[in-house]
Amino acid sequence: MPGVNASRSARPPVPVIVVAGFLGSGKTTLLNHLLRTAGATGTRLGVLVNDFGAVNIDALLVSAQADGAVSLSNGCMCCTVDADGLADALTSLVRPSAKIDAIVIEASGIAEPKSLIRMVTAVADPRVRYGGLVYVVDAAHIHSLREEHPEVDAHMAIADLILVNKTDLISETDLRAVEEIVAQLNPTAAALVTQEARVDPALLFDIEKATADDEPRSVQLTLDELLLEEHDHTDHQHLHAGYEAVTFRSDEPLDPRRLARFLERPPSGCFRIKGIVHFDLPRYRQKFVVHGVGGFVRVEREPWGPETPSTELVAIGRGLDPDAVHAELQAAIARPEDAEDEHGILSVLRHVPA
Repeated sequence: MPGVNASRSARPPVPVIVVAGFLGSGKTTLLNHLLRTAGATGTRLGVLVNDFGAVNIDALLVSAQADGAVSLSNGCMCCTVDADGLADALTSLVRPSAKIDAIVIEASGIAEPKSLIRMVTAVADPRVRYGGLVYVVDAAHIHSLREEHPEVDAHMAIADLILVNKTDLISETDLRAVEEIVAQLNPTAAALVTQEARVDPALLFDIEKATADDEPRSVQLTLDELLLEEHDHTDHQHLHAGYEAVTFRSDEPLDPRRLARFLERPPSGCFRIKGIVHFDLPRYRQKFVVHGVGGFVRVEREPWGPETPSTELVAIGRGLDPDAVHAELQAAIARPEDAEDEHGILSVLRHVPA
């Protein structure tokens, strides 16, 4: 999408995705899957964990290790971290020389999901933005888990994306029951049925293709790429079929107040929103680049290039109603009477980093 994905020379803020879920739900399997797929797509991933024990570091080829950090041959980086060192670790990962495209934090042992979200959103570094809470559910044991640990209901209730995992271990009837539980606990989150936590990374963050200025890579396939081909090649279409991307385009300017309402209260099933927005306001004729996840919004202003100012937004999630998304954004197109709302732009500017 033109103008949305910045080049590596002008890097956008790095999304920080929090992964939570009870023991055995598949969090580490998800991390391993993301690390394995990252190398083959040219994406550089940073992963923060409590220890390296369960993450399949050996299979991803360690190229360097020092001070609680492991650099992998596919360009990714893993770090051990505790709650006290979280902000410093994030700041280190988003330094320009690391060229990290996205960061994933495993919540277990670091903090409760809600506390961890607060910690991420409190990081003052403008190169960091919150990328959502992904909650992994063990579909085969959800009933006993809720009885023994009722706090997991509150965790699922604040998730932006719920992975109903290990569905190969239960029947279709039991799966429908689990999906009903998830929908009752969190009726607005995107929910995705998975096996072995296989999810398309493009649902969680933008996939970056390697460019000429990146570090050269061997012409031979690395082990992570071979593993990707072995385990995931046949599932490629299935992964993409698991979610939807709804695109809205308009040459007419939008009303900032109504757009802010859309970003802050995303449609049911929407995991994230990204795009560029055109406002025809005398003092604000810049291009507005927006990112939204679960009501957390980040807006940046950039000058327009030679292109004609227009709006292009993409809503990404599971179970989206395309007609409803288009109707809400169509209703956000500016009307003549909106010119009298001189303070409407403040609803968007409050999401611009200081």
